Formats: sequence, structure tokens, C-alpha cells
Amino acid sequence: MNTLWVLQTNEQAFLDDCRDFQVYGVRTPNYMGLGQMLEGDTVLLRLRLRQAQTEYSYLGPYQATSQRKKWVKNIENAHGIWQKIIDQGGHTPRWLKKYPWCVFLSPTHEFINDLRELSISRSVKACEPIKSPLYEEILSSLLQSEFLPDSRVNSYRTVRGVWVRSRAEYMIDNWFTERGIVTYYEKAIYLDSFRIVPDWFIPSIKVYLEYLGLKGDPNYDNSWRLKEKAYQKHKITYITLDEKDLVDLDFTIPSKIPQLKAKGILK
Repeated sequence: MNTLWVLQTNEQAFLDDCRDFQVYGVRTPNYMGLGQMLEGDTVLLRLRLRQAQTEYSYLGPYQATSQRKKWVKNIENAHGIWQKIIDQGGHTPRWLKKYPWCVFLSPTHEFINDLRELSISRSVKACEPIKSPLYEEILSSLLQSEFLPDSRVNSYRTVRGVWVRSRAEYMIDNWFTERGIVTYYEKAIYLDSFRIVPDWFIPSIKVYLEYLGLKGDPNYDNSWRLKEKAYQKHKITYITLDEKDLVDLDFTIPSKIPQLKAKGILK
């Protein structure tokens, strides 16, 4: 039976390169139990979060492989499945010089390109082999976060069956659904290892939408300033709506998101 490995990083940029280049790197393959990793073992990448309700988020599952990726030019040495890559610059992971011993990663059929949380409370060690039955328990307990109200009193469920936090969000979500526009509600993103929850993401045009329903409240305004600063730092396209925009969504949404008409998504 295959073994499960949890490979950790504390840096968002490190994880991003692991995902983009399908590789994970360490200083030495003899670190902890990594020398026992075999071809075909299952791998989850884990990111330590800052200022979040959960300590970690997980990406995967992948399958460990020694089959080198197209971006790799030269291999200096090998130790089991681990290979020492010579960094010759160019299109390579940013961390490669510091962590040259690499295992390549191949997404499995169950791979989800989204960071997920672990619903079990038990401790899961990184860089150590994980066997059955904990192996299966971990993989079956990975959850994509979704907003669920503590109580259905004063909560709203939209036409497409999504629970939202207010009547205003109910109106906005339904506006997109009734026009056949796919959106993701409160789909978390991770910027500099911080978990940020946008109100909506429109994948067809890669635009985030925020409804500033509590604008004027000092705590809310401060939270929004931090979120907006993160958006701007990472050059994320976003638009905002507030209470006055609800009067005529047929006007305000197309005018604030002209890409909908420009790309033929909205007639």
C-alpha cells in the first residue's frame, strides 16, 4: 500500500512555485523520514497560515515521481526518488538554490487546485510516512470551506442554493445566477500566507466583487482597508458595491464590470 506524506512550507511564494512547477524541494533528502519516500507515494502540500482560524491549509493530492519536468536542465545527484537539481537560472522555482533536493509531483485524479482545510482535529506530522487507516482518514477529511449560517433565522439561501449573509448579498448572488453568470461565493484565497475571503469571484473574467455592507463601522472599515491593500499589492482586479448600488443592479453591475459585456458574457 502507498504511503501518504505531508510536505510543509510556511511561505506562500514557496507553495505557489511548488504548484506551478510541480516539485517540492529540501536542503537534504535525509531530513526526518523523507529518505523513505518511494515512487508513487501520495503527497499533500501544507501551508502554515497566519492569523487564521485554522493553522494549516492543504493542496493535493499529488503522486511522488522521479520523472523530471520539462523545465529541469541538469541533475547533479540522486538519492532514491530525490534528485539534486542544478539551478542554472531562467524559469525555475525561486527557492531552488536554497532547496536543491527535489521530488517531482504529479496531480492525481482526485487533485483539487484549491487549498483545503482538514476537518479532523488530530495532529498530522510533516515529513514522516503516514499509513492506513490515518492515510485514508486524512484524504477523506479535506474540505473546501463554505459559508453555513449558525442559524437559518435571518439567513438567506439564494436561487442556486448557496447560503449568504444578508438580503443584499441574496440580491446580488441571484442577479448573477439569473443571467447565467458563474460566480464563487466566499471562495478563500491566500496572499502572503494570509487567508482572505472575497465575497464573490467571477472566474470567466477573473474579477473579485466585494459588497461593503457594513461600511462606516470602524472595525469593518479597518478590515476592508487591509483586504484592499492586499488586493492592490498583488494586482488583483476587484470592484465594490454598497447599499446605494442595490437600487438598480441592472445598471450598477454592468457599469462597474464592463468586462461582462465586452467578453459577451452579458448581453
